[in-house]
Amino acid sequence: MKNLILAGGRAREELSVLVPPGKNKVLLKIMGKPVIYYPLTNLQRVSRAETLLVYRVGEESVYREASQYSLETLTPIPQQSGETIHDAILAAKDKLNDTDHFFLVFGDIIVEQDAFSQLLSIHLSEEPDATLLAIPLEPRHIETYGLLSINEDSYVDKVLDKPISETTKPLYIAGGAYILPTWIIDLLEKQYTLPQALNEVASKGKVRAVYWSNTWIDIGYPSDLLEATYQLLSRIRDVSISGKAEIEKTAVIEGPVVIEDHAYIDHYVVIKGPAYIGDGAFIGTHSFIRDYTNIESKTRLGAYNEVRYSNIQSYTLMHSRVIVMDSLIGENTVFEPNITILNVLPEEEEPPRLRTHIVKKPTKTLKKMGAVIGYNVRINSGTIIKPGEIIEPNTIVGK
Repeated sequence: MKNLILAGGRAREELSVLVPPGKNKVLLKIMGKPVIYYPLTNLQRVSRAETLLVYRVGEESVYREASQYSLETLTPIPQQSGETIHDAILAAKDKLNDTDHFFLVFGDIIVEQDAFSQLLSIHLSEEPDATLLAIPLEPRHIETYGLLSINEDSYVDKVLDKPISETTKPLYIAGGAYILPTWIIDLLEKQYTLPQALNEVASKGKVRAVYWSNTWIDIGYPSDLLEATYQLLSRIRDVSISGKAEIEKTAVIEGPVVIEDHAYIDHYVVIKGPAYIGDGAFIGTHSFIRDYTNIESKTRLGAYNEVRYSNIQSYTLMHSRVIVMDSLIGENTVFEPNITILNVLPEEEEPPRLRTHIVKKPTKTLKKMGAVIGYNVRINSGTIIKPGEIIEPNTIVGK
């Protein structure tokens, strides 16, 4: 068996503003690691085999970064053409012809290692034709990877591209992790989509579903990256401060926090975790870093800033008195002083896969989403950014 990671998918328009040329959404950082680090290393801890990495030609940085973290042999496979999952798998076909099965995982999903362990264990013990991860269906994820109709013995009856009204069985999402027979490539070469090919396998043999109801995030929209940030920061249990970081005596650090090498925390800064402060980051005096904040490497925050529930990518410069809530900030972005990102959406707005935050007031629910600010953006002093706003890369905002 070989491992196959697909890392060439295009970012949706809403998320693409964070992805510079020559990179891919799987290189967006959470807690100092690219998104692809999480599925790659979790898979390799379970299946200690050669791993094939499919990435798009022109995005060689995906292979370079992934190879820094790979636990096993990592074989690069540049995808020359095509936009679909079907095309990405076919790009690897010549490297799969010497194995009976391959462990396919999408490079943009965040899921615990135990999901892969269960998948492999059940596949080896029961020896079905194929085994796949089945996720409880939520309407916000209905577009994802195909839908599964599963019988009482946990075998897949049908794999669907979209819901059908006549089914009486609950449907599940095919969750981006599969153990597949190599002969499925014959079907893909006949222009079957992956759901269609899986449906063909299910009709002629046995496709075992492994149910998974814990953390599973498909990073397609900005809110997914915020959710992944939230989930990964939630796993921090202690205060971990590098011996190479510099923390002034008057700074206050509470709750689970990770502070990396060469970070500098100035006087009277308050950090209330869970939070992550990356390598070489600078947090200026009297700034307030609140819960579920992810600040990546070489980012500089000036004095009197407040950040909460946000992911700030590397090399961002934030001058003084900036308020950022529920937002994603692309790399190399500059905030001049006195900028506020509003985060309470109008009642009628509903961005894709929005998380709903419950406010502790009777019968009141607020929908919160700040801004998605692209890479290489400059925001001029005094600007107020509306909730849900998406700012294109390489732009100047404000007067």
